[in-house]
Amino acid sequence: MAFIPDRPRRRVEMPAHIHRVARILFESEGYERVTMEQVASQAKVSKRTLYKYFPVKEALLESVLEAQLAEDLAQRTPYMEQASFRTGVGVLLQASAHWCERHADYLLPYIRHKFRSFDPTAVSRKDNDLVPVWASLIDAAQARGELRSNVSSAQLSVYFHYLYLGALMRWLTRPQLDLEEEFNTVVDLFVEGAKGQAA
Repeated sequence: MAFIPDRPRRRVEMPAHIHRVARILFESEGYERVTMEQVASQAKVSKRTLYKYFPVKEALLESVLEAQLAEDLAQRTPYMEQASFRTGVGVLLQASAHWCERHADYLLPYIRHKFRSFDPTAVSRKDNDLVPVWASLIDAAQARGELRSNVSSAQLSVYFHYLYLGALMRWLTRPQLDLEEEFNTVVDLFVEGAKGQAA
């Protein structure tokens, strides 16, 4: 197992410390095998402290996955906005398919947690998911006339994201499917349906 960082002295650093410990444990032992008691023990915190910041194990998983996603998206190159929508989004979806295949055990509990904890009245504390990335690529494609511009990029990005999630959930329930092919189908459906008039 990787090195477990020392417990911080300052209380404000505690959630980040617990997050780091959980990430190490999930990566070394797998999400399913890690217990909240194990996280508390390795983080050298009481279970009460752990549950104060992360009331369920899925909340820890959400924290770990979304931070990892944010790190991956920060490495995105400007080329993706300059390429055609199909090419730019294809690069991201190929990387997403490879990541999902390596972390399949994370995805079902994460998606279940996201839908179970969905609150349309809550303001997101930080937008780490893919919707802003889709919106950026769609916005650039609209400016080039590739995609229709009578619907906002914000609206189209949400539609695209639900197509993406649909493909992901279909693959999770039928693992014999090729996830890259599923994502390619999503892109075809979306591009043909949202194609600009001049395209």
